[in-house]
Amino acid sequence: MSKRVAAVAAAVVVLAVGYETLDVYDVLPGPLTRAAAAAQPVPVPGKTSVGPSVPPPTPATATRLQAADGPQQVAAKVRARVAADMKAPYLAKKLAVRVVDGQTGAVLVQQNADKAMIPASTTKLLSAWAVANTMDLDKPLTTKVVTGASAGRIVLVAGGDTALNPGKGDPDQVNGHAGLADLARQVAKALKKSGQTKVTVGVDTSYAPGPLTAKHWDPGVVAAGYTARIAQLGLSTERATDPAHPLTSDPVGSTQAAFVKDLAAQGITAKVGGNVTAKDSASELGHVESAPLLDVLGDALQRSDNAMIESLARQAAFSKGVGGSTADVTDFVEKTLRQAGFNLAGVHLADVCGLSDGTTIPARVLSDVVLSGTSGKNKPFADVLTRLSVGGYNGTLDNRFLQPTNISAAGDVRAKTGSLTDVASLAGTVLTADNRVLVFAVISNAATSWGPYGTRAAIDDFVADLQKCGCSK
Repeated sequence: MSKRVAAVAAAVVVLAVGYETLDVYDVLPGPLTRAAAAAQPVPVPGKTSVGPSVPPPTPATATRLQAADGPQQVAAKVRARVAADMKAPYLAKKLAVRVVDGQTGAVLVQQNADKAMIPASTTKLLSAWAVANTMDLDKPLTTKVVTGASAGRIVLVAGGDTALNPGKGDPDQVNGHAGLADLARQVAKALKKSGQTKVTVGVDTSYAPGPLTAKHWDPGVVAAGYTARIAQLGLSTERATDPAHPLTSDPVGSTQAAFVKDLAAQGITAKVGGNVTAKDSASELGHVESAPLLDVLGDALQRSDNAMIESLARQAAFSKGVGGSTADVTDFVEKTLRQAGFNLAGVHLADVCGLSDGTTIPARVLSDVVLSGTSGKNKPFADVLTRLSVGGYNGTLDNRFLQPTNISAAGDVRAKTGSLTDVASLAGTVLTADNRVLVFAVISNAATSWGPYGTRAAIDDFVADLQKCGCSK
């Protein structure tokens, strides 16, 4: 067990208060960022409910995070505005910062921007870029049931949806969008039509296969429930939650069992079968679809869902003929970004979610990835950026930007958070007082007596001062 993650596991056991332990999966609230209740998220226009009641920092008709009508910021004025924030005790010890204009890429502030730093869950931005530029974001993930090798046998075929509702699906949500009860209803109808009321349900997991955990994940952290296992089939009710609690060690088996139960409710006597590979000639008995992949990816980013990000990156790699091991998937993400022209000097991925020891990413790389979307150079990732958590409203930012020193930025910050016991990071966009989008990446790798919480508040103050700046000519 790593020293950093071991500290968290020990705190869980000794203190027995999971929500007060340091955040190893980037969802738990902190005592310094809990001054007011978060606003309830309200759906943005779209097919499913991902996003807050405030629009992204861009004209309402645009899909990219651009604000071309805002004046460019003067670098010297921006630096002066945030100089004191960067010297704050919680930040100054080991800090990397980069702030650039979201349209032109002009560098406004930087410190140790090329230094290899531990990024925590901001790692997910790189993985999301690779997924968005490999898979079709408009398409859903399909879970289906087909006929088996002989009469009385059917096959549940995994298709990458790890947020299946064990009952009916909810078309207005991402988590639980597709429902196993709806799938069972279709299958039962087809079976009864052919005179079958007794079946054995096998499961096909040949789509994007791989291990249940990333190679370098700490077993204690997984066992405690700070992350679910990685699979291509799973339930909406068995994702990591706050506070953490132990999760199923077999998400595929759990989903299979839930489906058998739903079949029973439809008058079909069913039992769980083994792993099989569906034949190409098999007939479909029914299928259900997730929300569009853009919304699924957005939900994974907002929740900072380690297992779902790993699953989606594995699917993207699989679509290119790449294996599902941790080494295969991390290499795939790095290769995809490198081929797109990103300078990955200082980047090393131990996993694609940021939970493992050994990952390093410079602040420059995080800002470059976000800039590819805000500048309009990469349309798929621009769409992904509109799904990031919004300060003070939803996702892992729902309890941040609520302090007197930074609440002015609530609603104007969209970003990906990152937290480990000695890491606090934040990367995304902020809309300035004079309507200009800035891209920022802030990483602190210094432990303090408050863990990451004081550092988080200091980072929020830094970003809020960017928002207040109005530092144009």
